[in-house]
Amino acid sequence: MYILASDYDGTLNRGGISDTDRAAIARFRAAGNLFGIVTGRDWNMFEIMRRQQLELDFLLAMNGAMLIAACGPRAGEILRCERQKNDGCLGWIVEHVGAKYGYEVRTVLEREDVVFHAAYPDGNERYAPLSRTDPDAPDGIREFSQMNTRCETSEDARRCAEEINAAWGQTVNALQNGICIDIPPAGFDKGEGVALYAAQAGVPPENVYCAGDHMNDYAMIARFHGLAVENAAPALKAAAEGVFPDVAAMIGHIMGKEGA
Repeated sequence: MYILASDYDGTLNRGGISDTDRAAIARFRAAGNLFGIVTGRDWNMFEIMRRQQLELDFLLAMNGAMLIAACGPRAGEILRCERQKNDGCLGWIVEHVGAKYGYEVRTVLEREDVVFHAAYPDGNERYAPLSRTDPDAPDGIREFSQMNTRCETSEDARRCAEEINAAWGQTVNALQNGICIDIPPAGFDKGEGVALYAAQAGVPPENVYCAGDHMNDYAMIARFHGLAVENAAPALKAAAEGVFPDVAAMIGHIMGKEGA
C-alpha cells in the first residue's frame, strides 16, 4: 500500500480539478492505495471536497494539525485536532501584523473562526474586538488550532513569518504560503501531519509520497518522497525528487515505479 498526500491550492486545484487527475486518483485508490489532501485550510475543506465530489481516503487540514474523516459513516468528523495555549502569542501577532504589514489575522479552533484586524478598519467591516486576543479577558481566546495572516506581497509574508518564528517559535510554527502565513502549533507542519496519518494507517515512510507547490509544503516534500508540480516554488522543486505537470503524472510515476 502506498500513500499520496497532495496539497490542494496550486497543486491539485489549478483552476479546478481536472478530469485527468480525477481519473488517475480513482485508479490509484482502486489499486488499494490511499490518496488524501493536506492543506493549510481549515475544516471547511471537507465541505469543498464534498462539493467537488472528489472521493478521498483522508483529509489533513490546518497544515496537519487537524485530521478529518474523509469517507465512510464518520465523514466530516474531526478525528484529531491539535490545540495551542494562547500564552500571549495571539495578541502579539495580531498587533505586529497589523502595525507593520497592515493586514488581516484570523484564528481557528476546530470549527470556530475568529477574524481580527489590528489596522482597525472602518466602514462596514466587522471584526472581533482585540480583547479576544487576551487569554485573561472574559471573552479572550485561551487556545487555538491555527492562526492565519495575509500580507500584501510574498516578500512581506516571508519576512513576517521569520519575525513570528523568531519571537514565538516555542509556541507556533509560522509557514509562508504565498502571500499568506499559516501558523499551526509549534512542532506541527504538513510533514508531521502526514507522518502521524501514515503511522495510523500502517504505511511505512518509504511508501509515502507527497505533492506540493509552495513553501508550506516543504516539510512533507523533504521528509518523504517529494513530488513538485511545474508551477512550484524553486526551493520546493530543488527539494523534490521529481517535477511533474500534474497529479496524474505523479500517480503514473508512483504506480510505474513501485508497481502499485
